[in-house]
Amino acid sequence: MASIEGSMPSMDDSSNTSSTQITRVRGKSDPAWNHCREAPELSGNTKRMKLACLYCGKSFAGGGINRFKQHLAGVKGEVEPCRKVLADIRHQMIQNIQAISEKKKRTKKMGEDYNPFSARHKEHEEQVYYRQLGEDDDIQEIPPSSNKSTDNTRGKNIEGGKEKQLGIIGNYFMPRTTPGVQPTIKSLLQNKEAVERCDLAVTKWMIDACVPFNAVNSKYYQCMIDAIASMGPGYKAPNFHSVRGYLLTKNVDEVKKYVESFRATWKKTGCTIMADGWTDQCRRTLINFLVYCPRGTVFLKSVDASDTSKTADMLYKLFKEIVMSVGFENVVHVVTDNAANYVAAGKKLEQDFPTLFWSPCAAHCLNLIMQDIGKLVSVKNTVAHAAGITKYIYNHCYPLYLMRKFTGGKEIIRPAPTRFATNFIALQSILGHKDALRAMVTSREWTTSAYAKDSKGKKLTDDVLNSLFWNECATIVKLTEPLIRVLRIVDSDDRPSMGYLYHAMHQARDEMIKRFRRRKIVVETYLRIVDSRWDLQLHQNLHAAGFWLNPCFQYDSELMDKHPRSVSRLLDVIERYSFGNPTLQGNLTNEMRLFRNTENDFGCSSAINDRSRLAPGKLVP
Repeated sequence: MASIEGSMPSMDDSSNTSSTQITRVRGKSDPAWNHCREAPELSGNTKRMKLACLYCGKSFAGGGINRFKQHLAGVKGEVEPCRKVLADIRHQMIQNIQAISEKKKRTKKMGEDYNPFSARHKEHEEQVYYRQLGEDDDIQEIPPSSNKSTDNTRGKNIEGGKEKQLGIIGNYFMPRTTPGVQPTIKSLLQNKEAVERCDLAVTKWMIDACVPFNAVNSKYYQCMIDAIASMGPGYKAPNFHSVRGYLLTKNVDEVKKYVESFRATWKKTGCTIMADGWTDQCRRTLINFLVYCPRGTVFLKSVDASDTSKTADMLYKLFKEIVMSVGFENVVHVVTDNAANYVAAGKKLEQDFPTLFWSPCAAHCLNLIMQDIGKLVSVKNTVAHAAGITKYIYNHCYPLYLMRKFTGGKEIIRPAPTRFATNFIALQSILGHKDALRAMVTSREWTTSAYAKDSKGKKLTDDVLNSLFWNECATIVKLTEPLIRVLRIVDSDDRPSMGYLYHAMHQARDEMIKRFRRRKIVVETYLRIVDSRWDLQLHQNLHAAGFWLNPCFQYDSELMDKHPRSVSRLLDVIERYSFGNPTLQGNLTNEMRLFRNTENDFGCSSAINDRSRLAPGKLVP
């Protein structure tokens, strides 16, 4: 026993050894040790250890590894920064210093003096460790009244009770909220790590599920987050079968109820039914029906017409069914495509319902006007010429680079084979970059490149420097620009176009004549195309009535004198709308008089000031 005891170290020696080893291991775990070396220095009879930088060679006698770390991080005021350290290593040291600083702040915030050997600090380090590993679910909160939650057992794993207490779990979850309630003070003061952890969880799900980032702009996004937060920890999200089954049906029922709520508005103000025919990727012929009223536009239904021939009779029966489902007394207007079968079906609908108006889609009519203009030989050749220029540039990297350099990073809209108006918008775009394109093909960068010596490159140079092309392009743009402006009005969602189309078309026609007053032969061909579509399709009584009832135009006497027939067309609309109801017809004509003479509320200052500022439907006396 004596020999054994003599060979074993004493308890004091053991504790000193282990303490020395732990101190050395913990000290050299700092990442800064990888970038320095220990250099012993003799000062008299004592031996001191210095830390020498591996990059600049500077030695440090005091301050330890922390001072050397500041040297690498470039912290000013404490020590001279290292001028040869790599940027990524400097960034790593800065991050490490900031992390230690944040750690000290969190410890101070808990109301404890910083002591790296205290049990409470060890507990805090373990909490951070488990939180980084994502093991918060294993941490359970022990009530303060529990006998096991004493200072001696804090931070220990209690095997008998199968419990693991590492602090208060509420510190690591966002506070519960309810939809529509202001955020709590606790949520506002929550540490950045907890907020970032929640944000990362949301974004990881979006990235994994390929959810577009603009989905967060949905008005239901924050409502979803608030609802989840109000449930608190332990909420399980719905699974695949619940989402595609019961919950989907529930949402469909809610949408149906929402659409039904529009019926009260339809009955009060009337509505417009819009039919939009299209073909999907499976080559199915579908017809979508939408209903518009001042409250908004709602999707009513979609009909698959692939199995039947879209004759006028078939479309008439389908339209009649939709009108009856909405309520024929609520429908004022029906809008369809301009195809012959749709036109015939619309005429039949007007015969069956005397108070209903049918008209073709204005945007489709204007697109057909553009299509007819695009069939002219001069226009067709000019569009092909412009398409050849843009096609070559966008199919070759270096010419595309030069084009963007000379245009200041702007793009040239390319003509499309299926969009009629897009071709003329593309001509406007390429004409706007005329000088930049000419400067590009005459620049030294282009002329000395291999592309300029190629046959296709030479053709590009000739096409861009062709004066006849630019003259013809300018002529076409001047003639079609007023029509493009009208197309933007009718194809916009900013305001209803019914009260503006009549004036916009007449204004566009007058502007085309004014621009080519000395070249009437050029403009006559375009005017014949416009007049043929306008007189046969777009020139409806409803559009003239919308023009007369628009306060923006009504009180301009000079403008109204140019369109004396608009009042007679309005009277035709009133007569048809009040079919078989002389009392209603009398009330409407009386309202016409009050509106025209600015009597009653139409003459108040607010109504006068809002004539041009608000759309006609918004100006309510």
